Amino acid sequence: MRRKLALGIFLFFVLPVTSGLSQELTIISENSPPFNFIKDGVLTGSSTEVVREIMRRLNQTADIQVMTWARGYQLAQTRPNVVLFSTARTKERENLFHWVGPIYKVRFGFYAKKGTGPDLTSLDDAKKVSAIATYKDDVREQLLKSQGFTNLDSSKSPASNLKKLLSGRVDLWLYSNLGVSSIARQIGIDPGEVELVLPFKDYYAYIALSKGTPQVVAQEWQAALDEMKRDGTFKKISRKWLPEENIPEIRPLPAKSKIASAKLKIFTEDSPPANYLDNGKLKGVSVEIVREILRRLKLPDKIQTVPWARGYTLALTQSNVALFSTTRLPQREKLFKWVGPLYSQTWGFYARKDSAIQISSLEEAKTVSRIGTYHKDAKEQYLLAKGFRNLVSTNRNLNNIRHIMDGTIDLWVSSDFNMSYQARQAGINPDQLKLVFPIKRVENYIAFSIQSADSLVNQWQQTLDEIKEDGTYNRLGAE
Repeated sequence: MRRKLALGIFLFFVLPVTSGLSQELTIISENSPPFNFIKDGVLTGSSTEVVREIMRRLNQTADIQVMTWARGYQLAQTRPNVVLFSTARTKERENLFHWVGPIYKVRFGFYAKKGTGPDLTSLDDAKKVSAIATYKDDVREQLLKSQGFTNLDSSKSPASNLKKLLSGRVDLWLYSNLGVSSIARQIGIDPGEVELVLPFKDYYAYIALSKGTPQVVAQEWQAALDEMKRDGTFKKISRKWLPEENIPEIRPLPAKSKIASAKLKIFTEDSPPANYLDNGKLKGVSVEIVREILRRLKLPDKIQTVPWARGYTLALTQSNVALFSTTRLPQREKLFKWVGPLYSQTWGFYARKDSAIQISSLEEAKTVSRIGTYHKDAKEQYLLAKGFRNLVSTNRNLNNIRHIMDGTIDLWVSSDFNMSYQARQAGINPDQLKLVFPIKRVENYIAFSIQSADSLVNQWQQTLDEIKEDGTYNRLGAE
């Protein structure tokens, strides 16, 4: 059997289904460590072990075929009774398969050879490089194509993509945070030779069953997986291969919970496009996500808009307070309990378009006379922690835009996520401003006061995960 696996020769098989419907299922996977890969001639990995345990519980015994992802994906779309894992669940794929999962969470990003990567702050920057290595018909390649990328160098092997990156044949490699290290070690390369230069997206991986497969089969597989999660087997298997943060919990949520009786106070600020007031009505992508969480938990929509400094102080000093959107930083990590991420952004120093200021590092930015910041905002806290003494703080971020235009400050600290919105809100054309230097890529969360019950925070996180899994997150525009 080991020799057959090593040679890539696999057999079709018959799986008895517990409902009494005897179905011939073709089960397919790919070589993608640490989820499913061949080691010493034997298929193993976190997803492989989960699938085998599902089969054991359903009294099913069978081999698993290993083939290129493009081939397996094509079979799962065109033949009945095909099971394909591990498959990222996206809104574009939602109606193509029956879904069983989730079985793990993964983060995609653009990787470069260490020390030689291009300076990226957005997807538009990535479109300008000569070539990006992608995995043929993989979800990451599909996503880039949908975003208008035309500089993709497609391959049927992740290992060959890594080799192309290190040899300089491509500038970037789009892959997952867990997969990069595993692929590198598999081919004898130090994972430290590559580095993440731009995060892309978080996704949940599932077992995909072709549409021609009876729905009852998918239901039985899902029930077996849910039972594994309830009795601890799923987590025990996954922990052998994956960090805790990549292991999803069971869904759906329990009907009864302490959260229903929690007197939760929810605060946000006026900071477009995540959360802002429009003719007195609270709007924004983060607002819509929080409202969807409240709706699913059957909690009242009582979000209050306050100045950021006040909301931050309340979240630090009172119990059962939720504050969004809050940037998660090392110096804040132990101050709150976190639910997210809601979205990511790149901070930067912005100047008037006609400004002659040029900086290429944080140290150079310290020599600028006056940098406008927002009081107690994450960017201000980050710069203070880095030793900046030239910050001009204000309680209203729109003041910074006006001050930079009238020359009262030299630079303004903002981000690619909200700079243009805030400029327009202040009556300024965003084209009158320019990015002088990108600072860092960060993620924004819902921050709960440290006194908040873990059960409350866990249910909010689980509900957010569900929103991401079922496609609602994408429909709300939280790309």
